[in-house]
Amino acid sequence: MEVDRYDYQPNKPNVVGKLVGKNETPVLMLNGHVDTVPAGDLERWTTGAFEAAERDGRIYGRGACDMKGGVAAMICAAEEIANLGLDLKGTLLVACVVDEEVTGYGTKDLLDRGYTADFGIVCEPTALQLELATKGALEFEVVTRGKPAHASNPRKGINAIYNMSKICLAFQDYLAELEKVQHPLVGKASISVGKIEGGTARNVVPEKCRIEAERRILPGEKMEDVVSGLRKVFGRLQREDPELRLDYNVLLECEPSETPADSLIVRKSAEAVSEVTGKEAVIANSAATTDMRFLVNQGRISTINLGPGGGAAHIFDEYIETEQLTDATKIYSMIAQKLLNRSALHSASAN
Repeated sequence: MEVDRYDYQPNKPNVVGKLVGKNETPVLMLNGHVDTVPAGDLERWTTGAFEAAERDGRIYGRGACDMKGGVAAMICAAEEIANLGLDLKGTLLVACVVDEEVTGYGTKDLLDRGYTADFGIVCEPTALQLELATKGALEFEVVTRGKPAHASNPRKGINAIYNMSKICLAFQDYLAELEKVQHPLVGKASISVGKIEGGTARNVVPEKCRIEAERRILPGEKMEDVVSGLRKVFGRLQREDPELRLDYNVLLECEPSETPADSLIVRKSAEAVSEVTGKEAVIANSAATTDMRFLVNQGRISTINLGPGGGAAHIFDEYIETEQLTDATKIYSMIAQKLLNRSALHSASAN
């Protein structure tokens, strides 16, 4: 393959392989991230977190499921196509990207540099089911400001932690409102507080409290409406308590994404899954946020999530089943053959 390796940030390389057939187009991008979440307490692992131990039809290790398994399968699929000398009419891109677990900006940077495709597969662990939609997310912080005082006379101060508790409880009520709307593929919208910190000492009325929270967003929701909804919650609380002082800041915005079920990438991927596994392809429900959002929203690439591995991501003794690895390799190879030929080129231009 023609290979381009560059540092998206210092010591964070994106690596892209290109296998060009008789024509430049159509283009299929297989996309996978090579970063992982931390391994955590290494003593909680029954195998070494970074040993890739193989046992009972599984490979164990941090990232085996999310998503070194998908990366291995897409590379092996490209190798199979190249070694067999298959008669591709278009181009296969194999994109190994960084920072998915943090921001997803490794894939964003890839698109910013001009890489594009007609079709995309993000090889995330979906247990070989097809995911056609992803939730978005708004990650944000809220800081409440109070007035310090001695804990022996707390009414002389304003307790920032008590004020933050009002916000947390309001988010609980807001969650019930958000759950009234449901998307058929990704479920319900949500809001959740994931981190809280505040205070300086047990005998001081706290002057400051901070939370980090996230609002998960459904396909079809607009980011400005999501932000407006949060501001309405804050506005109501401040009308009820004029002494409630708060600052709100966005940490990260992730758009939701969705690919129509009748798209060519969906139809051909479903065919490949059925032919390899002998079972009808399943359209999966998903609540996750993946790099699919950049390919769909920024790149305008018809994209799905499809990869080996299931519910073992981010856990101790993370693993992937070797049978799914080999099946995924065959599926990716077959999808490439189905899409990167003259008939697929005609269909892509028609769509």
